[in-house]
Amino acid sequence: MNEVLSALLERRSIRKFTNEEVKDGEVDAILQAGSFAPTARNTQGWYIMALLGMERIRALNAQVKEASKQPGFDRYRDFVGNDSYTINYENAPLFIIVGVNPEVSFFPIHDGTLVLANIMLAAHGLGLGSCWINQLGAIADEPGFRKYLTGLGFPPTHHLIGSVCVGRIDGEAPRAAPRKHGQISVLR
Repeated sequence: MNEVLSALLERRSIRKFTNEEVKDGEVDAILQAGSFAPTARNTQGWYIMALLGMERIRALNAQVKEASKQPGFDRYRDFVGNDSYTINYENAPLFIIVGVNPEVSFFPIHDGTLVLANIMLAAHGLGLGSCWINQLGAIADEPGFRKYLTGLGFPPTHHLIGSVCVGRIDGEAPRAAPRKHGQISVLR
């Protein structure tokens, strides 16, 4: 089977990582792959922010927990507020946040999601694991959290679309769940 098709079928969300760092060349390759994602009318209205190192990621995790305590974010409070919750499954040493400027992009959510997919596929292609982390998107506009992100350099003009943690897989990747039937139709 073709390498690209194999990667698409074999990539899984990984939730258990070793504490081994992701090498600079791997980080660069992953970010470059994200930057080559297709965007509507090639607007490239995305912004990719990579956080490296456990200290920086733990600080982000603390901000996520604090934002989830604020009114209006009840949906995530029990999950994110849990003492054992971490945005990077404790060990993933690379955390990537993707945002899109809705004034530039014609389809911000679609464009940002394709960037995230490229990032996850690139990580898989390098033998690394990744997992989409959706909680940041849910709290992105909580004022305290937004101020924190802006302080890190995330553009205030961009909507946070999603984030991904990346690291070396601890153990075996999970098997794919069975595909649901009746979800595909072909008209000829």
